[in-house]
Amino acid sequence: MSQHISVVKIGGAVLENETLLDSSIKSFVSLEGPKILVHGGGRSLNRLAERLSVPVNIVDGRRITSKANLDLAMMVYRGKINLQIVTKLSTFGIRSVGLSGADGNIILAVKRPIGKIDYGFVGDIVEIDTSWIYDLLFRWKIYPVFCSLANDNKGQLLNINADTIASNIAISLSNSPQIIEQNIRVRLILSFEKKGVLSNPADSSSYFDSIDHIKYQELLKQSVLNHGILPKLHNAFMAVENGVDSVIIGNLVHYCSTQKGTIIKK
Repeated sequence: MSQHISVVKIGGAVLENETLLDSSIKSFVSLEGPKILVHGGGRSLNRLAERLSVPVNIVDGRRITSKANLDLAMMVYRGKINLQIVTKLSTFGIRSVGLSGADGNIILAVKRPIGKIDYGFVGDIVEIDTSWIYDLLFRWKIYPVFCSLANDNKGQLLNINADTIASNIAISLSNSPQIIEQNIRVRLILSFEKKGVLSNPADSSSYFDSIDHIKYQELLKQSVLNHGILPKLHNAFMAVENGVDSVIIGNLVHYCSTQKGTIIKK
């Protein structure tokens, strides 16, 4: 039986609710095998920005990151939330380390070119050093906790969607020679407060058991998907089409107890 690496992203209301976060951390710990946690924190950033009268602009679920928003992201993502999660993991006897993509140059990115929209200090991932991650998991038995920041190797930090970081880590590991040689499969779980991708936003039980590419295109044409779920679906399909063994969108606690969520298929 081959071994699994689980790459889990948590975000949304889970990070805003202590009880939900605690149960998610407990579920993360219960996953067998090596694991990586990636977190967002956009809602916390929005709340801090509002308190400080810093404008927030989000288009189709994607944040436009001004210099002021980037400064707040460093404080909220790499500071408060990252340290909070590492501290909670320690209560389970888990050795973890809080990281951004800039640490050890693990995740290199470039500033997104200006097109129809100027996203500001938003990055697109260029390369991920999987040897660093492999050593953390298998040599030192340490679980990395990544926040959604990376650098361009020229001194500039960049904000990156946390689902994008999680899916790219999963893809890079899936295609790493070390992982392939040892027949290790990679599972990606994009977790948030809902049980899956909902067909009816008002009904929490109306999640799709699975979505393939054809169904995804139909849903886009029907405009039934909430804008906030679009980055998740984009990254989920990118992962499943680039070697990741299994991809699930849903609630981590629900998935761990029922093995159910929205499974993404080619």
